[in-house]
Amino acid sequence: TLGPLRQELEGLRIVVGEVLGSQMQKRIEGLPGDVLEDYQALVSHGVDAQRAHHLLRSVVETLGTAGLRNREAVKELLRERMEESLAVSNSSVTRQYGQKIMMLVGPTGVGKTTTIAKLAGLARQQDEQQRTVLITLDTYRVAAVEQLRVFAKILKIPLDVAVSQQDFLACLERHQHADLILIDTAGRSPKDQAGHEELVAMTRGSFNIETHLVLAAPVAESVQMDTIRRYQALPIHKMIMTKLDETSRFGSMYNMLSQTGIPVSYLSAGQRVPEDLEI
Repeated sequence: TLGPLRQELEGLRIVVGEVLGSQMQKRIEGLPGDVLEDYQALVSHGVDAQRAHHLLRSVVETLGTAGLRNREAVKELLRERMEESLAVSNSSVTRQYGQKIMMLVGPTGVGKTTTIAKLAGLARQQDEQQRTVLITLDTYRVAAVEQLRVFAKILKIPLDVAVSQQDFLACLERHQHADLILIDTAGRSPKDQAGHEELVAMTRGSFNIETHLVLAAPVAESVQMDTIRRYQALPIHKMIMTKLDETSRFGSMYNMLSQTGIPVSYLSAGQRVPEDLEI
């Protein structure tokens, strides 16, 4: 009995999609000529059609017909509108008010360990007297621990390896006089529910841990949104986008950031430590 119902619902979904698509097409066709080209450019870079239309409709309403003749004014206002829809957060790694603890989380392969090394290098570069500590929870990959160990030796800062929640809390207690604690974590599979619960438990203690979700720019928007949903229980305080040098289309990243409203703390575009990290 469910078969015909599913077919009916699918048919209804297709009809609704066609109606909405037709309405959107009429709105798009109503954009002035040059602005229509801007719309097509945004969509070609992966910006969601409705989001692109909303941005340009705002530009048209603000500048008016006469103002649209000034192409530089159109581009500048469009840039401003896009900036207004994104949240950013200057997550300084230099000494400010008390101890700062940053934990980097995210799926495998997004560059968490390299980013941790960049943050540590940036902290040393900006303030040589700052007491920085590295802690890694990524005991699944020997290479990750060794990579951090090399960076820690070069920067002359301590590295602790925590194999359990008790170890982790003991590390934080031991370094309570440090100015900056940077925590690397293992990438988690979507099916690793126990691993996610363990990570959530580690952030629920008395320590004020700032959680940064690390995502790679070339990854599909749907995968990024699914990753955000899985990590929201931590919760996610800020976002770090990596591998910007490995893509030329940033529309999906813009969609994701403007939709979630999670502030971006750092952008990474390359392997150099710490040069390829931008606040």
